[in-house]
Amino acid sequence: MLQEIESEAPSWVIVQTKMMSEEITERALRQQGYRVYVPRYRRLLSPHGSLRRPVSAMRPLFPRLVFCQDWRGWPDMSILGATGLMQSRPGLARLSDVDVELIMDRERRGDFDDAPHPRGDGKPHVRDDLAPGDEVDWEAFGRRVIGVLEELTPAGKAIVQAMLFDRQVRTEVDAVALRKICG
Repeated sequence: MLQEIESEAPSWVIVQTKMMSEEITERALRQQGYRVYVPRYRRLLSPHGSLRRPVSAMRPLFPRLVFCQDWRGWPDMSILGATGLMQSRPGLARLSDVDVELIMDRERRGDFDDAPHPRGDGKPHVRDDLAPGDEVDWEAFGRRVIGVLEELTPAGKAIVQAMLFDRQVRTEVDAVALRKICG
């Protein structure tokens, strides 16, 4: 399935996979001694049900693609989950070490993430100590405002139903500014 390429300094080639088989292909190539990399990003998932909190999960940045490098060439045998090598003119599509390092650096910094990074690097913070229906308060217009949390967004905001200016309003607030009212 995978072809033999000339034995020069090993550039990275792009292995195409079946749908949702990136991890299977990555593992199969690693077990055969190849250097493999699947760039990933963090995505916020909202499970069904009103009482469930959003969770973050790692997903492949490039669906159906795995980057692979090796000095020995590419096997003729079948690799689990792989459909072939990506072609370009003329020959195989290749990436340099520099290109792969740039992608790795950006992945480590969280540049591709849709959800906040757990280490707290200035990206939005999703609160896991609050749930829809909780009574909360925060400071606005120099006063304490009390409301009921309706929703937490992936962007670190909170949708709150509150009394503002003697009216019941639905408003968006930075989630970090909220305090849960106990009791």
